Amino acid sequence: MSLTNIAIIGGGACGISAFIELFLEFRIAKSHKQVSITIIEENEEVGKGLAFGTKQPGHILNTQADLMGIHFAEPQHFSDWLIEHDARIGDEVVDNQGENRAFTTRRLYGDYLKEQFEHYFQLAQSEGMEVNVIRASAKRVSKLEDGFEIHLSDNQSHKCNILLLSPGTPVANNYPELEDREHYFGSPWPSSPLLEKIPKDANVGILGSSLSAIDALMTLTDNEYTGNITCYSPDGLMPRVQPEFPQKVECRFLTLRNLHEIQRKELRNPTVKEIFRLFMQEAEEYAGGKIDWKATERVGKPAGELLKEDIRIARDGGDALINIPYSLRYESSEMWKWLDESEKLKFKKWLGAYWGVSRHCMPLVNAERVNQLFESGQLSVISGLKEVVFNDEKNEFVLACEHGEKSSEKYLINATGPASAVKMMKSELMQNLAEDGLVEPEKAGGIRINTETMQVITGNDTYPNFYAVGHITNGLLLDVNAVWFNVKMIGNLSRHLTTQLIGNPS
Repeated sequence: MSLTNIAIIGGGACGISAFIELFLEFRIAKSHKQVSITIIEENEEVGKGLAFGTKQPGHILNTQADLMGIHFAEPQHFSDWLIEHDARIGDEVVDNQGENRAFTTRRLYGDYLKEQFEHYFQLAQSEGMEVNVIRASAKRVSKLEDGFEIHLSDNQSHKCNILLLSPGTPVANNYPELEDREHYFGSPWPSSPLLEKIPKDANVGILGSSLSAIDALMTLTDNEYTGNITCYSPDGLMPRVQPEFPQKVECRFLTLRNLHEIQRKELRNPTVKEIFRLFMQEAEEYAGGKIDWKATERVGKPAGELLKEDIRIARDGGDALINIPYSLRYESSEMWKWLDESEKLKFKKWLGAYWGVSRHCMPLVNAERVNQLFESGQLSVISGLKEVVFNDEKNEFVLACEHGEKSSEKYLINATGPASAVKMMKSELMQNLAEDGLVEPEKAGGIRINTETMQVITGNDTYPNFYAVGHITNGLLLDVNAVWFNVKMIGNLSRHLTTQLIGNPS
């Protein structure tokens, strides 16, 4: 009898978490010899992926260690691992060493992921399960009568019965016309092209001012670049600063209970305006009085001055606009699911930028380094970016902003962050999947899935034996850049898949 093969496209954090959870499910049910698992990963090291394969010391996790565990229902597993390996980690933990509150380098986290993968891969083999790794890029997928055929680089292919898409963080392709320019870098990762091609005394332009831009800044400063650095973005907003000891908020107004009450009484989903009104009530309750909401607007204010104030606020334990979103981390995705598609689009348009900078903050250690760049005059942030073109005659990039201002840069790094919409993903696989109708783009971002089982949806039906996890599900699941959340979704997926294959194990 042939084995049922499960193929996982992508061997980053989500891919290896799915592999480990599936192995455990099948092994515990004593069905592991009826199933084989194949991981398809283009990088040499399985487990690290693009984000955690970095070698730069300034690339810091933006989430504390106690939420970074790779195992379902064990978010603290990574912080336990840090304590266990305290003697070997040295400077890779940037603060609060050996404690749950630690922020670590991404390269250390990559070592953790790789170690977890190798342990469970060898364990699966020793337990008699057939597991394999194919080191190749997935280019296209064809539907077969009994599964899928994955077309790989170097004219390879692999057939499977069940397919799990886990391609990792999608690089943006929002400036395709610049791709063939020698001094244009389509992503801050990996950092080696930047370090090899940009002279250390050169001025550098960075597209974006979010967490991806912070990574680009850290790459340059870690390697002692002395030229001026300018970040260009439409809103000019930088991430706020995570408090070292954030204050937990017990929400009274913006709660699942109150949102469900709207559903129950009004027979409809809540609106963005209703949610924001509840947030305002929550924030003013936390602050102990009325908030001047106009004063909280950040667009158009000097980024360096805002950062200084954000560092002060972080040292004091944070404010309502940071602590409430962080305290809602376990409920926010459920709240997001309860918004109609039109309301999700309104949220992104009206509040998306502020949610992004307040919910996805930078660690204090990096904020202080960025502040030094501002104070030395090496860094500036320009808002109102409208257009980027290349001037062939002068061999430089011209950046046009609001009110007609123009700047020129010889070296340009695209750090606008992961692509949300499928059409903006610089991925041959994702483009081909959409073109062939195997996935459907969701208007709010990513692809359509069943948010309970993680099955891909096309038309009006879930796609049998086809699953997706991670950032490509961003439109329907809000918190997809959080490891703990993706691991939770992978747990749901694994329960569903194993039940489909072997029934309910007793």
